[in-house]
Amino acid sequence: MRRLIIATAAICAATAVYAADVKVGPLTLEDVWARSAQTGQMTGAFMRIQNSGAADKIISASCDAAKATELHATQMSDGVMKMRPVSAMEIPAMGELSLKPGGYHIMLIGLNRPLVAGETLPIKVTFEKAGAVTLNAIIKDKAAPLSRDMQSQ
Repeated sequence: MRRLIIATAAICAATAVYAADVKVGPLTLEDVWARSAQTGQMTGAFMRIQNSGAADKIISASCDAAKATELHATQMSDGVMKMRPVSAMEIPAMGELSLKPGGYHIMLIGLNRPLVAGETLPIKVTFEKAGAVTLNAIIKDKAAPLSRDMQSQ
């Protein structure tokens, strides 16, 4: 009986890790996550989008946990990294778009509740062609080091 309980718990934990991966049309959204933050602060949400079809783009995002949700890009300007809103994020045909720290991301501004590591956060993302989908972003501790994947990009 003990082994059954342990096996069931392991399966549930593995399912929770992959629960954030979503397919919408030709798009596969993977590693959907957001950084932890306190009420009133701002934070970012990130993901990787694989496209097996025609070009598409993210045209908007919304999240009930924030007063405002914007599409943002981080770029170097006069030797300083600056974030700025963008109207859309292009996803190339048969290609990939990575939303990551220091690049494209979804900005959650004026949080109306704390985002706690380990919890999930529903974020609605709207694509020009594929339509809208609600994702469950996994909240990760903002103090945690970036994965090797994120550091190399």
